[in-house]
Amino acid sequence: MNELFILEIPLDPAALTRFLYAQGLIHPYGDADIGYGAHAWLKAAFGRNAPKPFRVFVKNGRPPRVLAYSAYSAEALGECLSNFADPGVYAVCHPELMAGRTMPVLQAGRRLDFEVLCCPIARKSRTGREKDLFLVKGDHDGPGSARLDRAEIYGGWLRDRLIPAAQVLDVRLEGFRLVRQTRRAGPGGRPNRKKVYLTRPHVLLRGKCAVQDSEGFMNLLAKGVGRHRAFGYGMLLLRPPS
Repeated sequence: MNELFILEIPLDPAALTRFLYAQGLIHPYGDADIGYGAHAWLKAAFGRNAPKPFRVFVKNGRPPRVLAYSAYSAEALGECLSNFADPGVYAVCHPELMAGRTMPVLQAGRRLDFEVLCCPIARKSRTGREKDLFLVKGDHDGPGSARLDRAEIYGGWLRDRLIPAAQVLDVRLEGFRLVRQTRRAGPGGRPNRKKVYLTRPHVLLRGKCAVQDSEGFMNLLAKGVGRHRAFGYGMLLLRPPS
């Protein structure tokens, strides 16, 4: 089983804004898609070793910070940042401000509280386009079906993704909104790819789970849950059971 680290990366808001503006990702007086902005900076800072899944926290006017799982320690990533980052990238987070620790191996039978910010989507069968899972379910069942429950649909989606590594004992929908997300169209690696804007569900789920497969659960933490894990979704945060 490979070692897994949890990292905390504080971001300087002024330097991040300058970086995003230089990348053409933000209007100088406008708002940004913070998930895509963090994704762009992490890729610029660490390349293919960029941590994911991750989650961005912005609270009470404090500077944003990133929590992430990674196969690389804070020291290893900090060395990469010091040696290879462009000055504008380096200014967003100085390496000595990064913190991290090794994640303990969680054994089968361990009960935990969890929280995950996720993007539950599915592809429409006719068009192949991604759409909110709740809306896809409504399209599939038709207008004559029973009233759909958003919390139940998202909860079932999460249960399916944790099996067989963990059993979800309880899950609650704690937050939902539709957000506009920034993405680049076309194959990755091509310069000057066109920006596109997508409306996607931004869903916060909390609950309780029991680890069933220790190695599988650690792999699940490292991989993340659902789609758009490189853009701030799918990081399973854990707490002692309440």
